[in-house]
Amino acid sequence: MYTIGLDLGGTKIKIGLIHNGQIVEEIEVDAASHLGLQNRLPVLEKEINQLLEKHGANDFQGIGISIPGIVDVNRARLLTINDKYNDAVDIDLKAWAKSVWNKPLFMENDARSAMVGEWKYGAGKGHDNVVMMTLGTGLGTSAVIEGKVVRGQNFQAGILGGHFIVNYKGQQCNCGNVGCAEAEASSWNLPNIIAALEEKSGKLPEADKVDFAQLFTWYREGNAAAKYVVDHCIKIWSTTVANLVYAYDPEVVIIGGGIMRSADIILPAIKENLKSFGWVPFDKIELKTAEFVHASALLSAEYFLSELNN
Repeated sequence: MYTIGLDLGGTKIKIGLIHNGQIVEEIEVDAASHLGLQNRLPVLEKEINQLLEKHGANDFQGIGISIPGIVDVNRARLLTINDKYNDAVDIDLKAWAKSVWNKPLFMENDARSAMVGEWKYGAGKGHDNVVMMTLGTGLGTSAVIEGKVVRGQNFQAGILGGHFIVNYKGQQCNCGNVGCAEAEASSWNLPNIIAALEEKSGKLPEADKVDFAQLFTWYREGNAAAKYVVDHCIKIWSTTVANLVYAYDPEVVIIGGGIMRSADIILPAIKENLKSFGWVPFDKIELKTAEFVHASALLSAEYFLSELNN
């Protein structure tokens, strides 16, 4: 049976029609997330209906939503979110799906959704103990232990690994803490990270925009300053992986996100760094790149709806 997946990103909303673990078709619409979610619902209705009609998929099992916030999965209600879709905490999306399509709706945090997509269909398939770290604008994490998605009593368990404190004298994080992993090594804080390291790294070349793609380009060209910054970030990511392993004892660690376009540099370096951590036989834990860099959150909708309907 078909499933509709929605991945509510800050810039784009992805809509996917899923069947038997495959995305039949995927489209994107502008998120305009700063304006809230309510005004996008008519657009989503139109796009979903066109997608269903195009593929003759009106008999679909429901809608699965991935969103970057804390989600009460039992009620499919958003509890809190940071600087996007701020009105979504007041929207009853289950009622929306019921009134428009008479179908169930499931909603989950985006990091968990990405992890479940990889666990059921991608790099974690066949394993019951999996953790995932996503390197992007921020640093997302999630975990499956003994075949169960980790959520906790407040639906926060597993997804706050980006706020592991890895340097108590470090960067100010937007969560209020100091030295969080994502404050030390993610895209949103990259200008401050570079500035803090400049005394030791030296000045980077001039560029209109310095992001991780540019840093890795300079790294490959042999630029010493870029190498210093990249090595710093890889050490932070390695420490985060080690913390995830200490916390969840997984068989597999999956690393995803746009920054993993440079996986050929990142993955071997993390493996090497993990050799210096104690207690755990890190060499026996599989370290993998995500198979679905942009689609895993969509794919999770099929699994979540199947569980909901059983």
